[in-house]
Amino acid sequence: MSSYMMTVFLGAKTSVRGSTAPMPVLRVEAAGYHGPADVAFQMYNGLTTEERVKVAEEFAKNVVQWRDEIVADADRQRTAADELAAAREEITRLKAEAEAAS
Repeated sequence: MSSYMMTVFLGAKTSVRGSTAPMPVLRVEAAGYHGPADVAFQMYNGLTTEERVKVAEEFAKNVVQWRDEIVADADRQRTAADELAAAREEITRLKAEAEAAS
């Protein structure tokens, strides 16, 4: 087993894909399909099916938790002022539509 620390910055083009043959592998492609900074997570051949499922479930659970934390942070950053500005824009748009219909 290799042991090292690596940081890969993810962006809007990041793709994630997995396969099970010949052994389970999860590929994270930071710059998109077959771009630079690809990372592959592979499981040992010696793992049982149950162990493979456990590893995949742990990975998935933590990725979902990470996503939920990002969403919660985004929600916290949304302010009343932002919502008020959006409401004012919507009012302006609706007024323009009403005037155009008259």
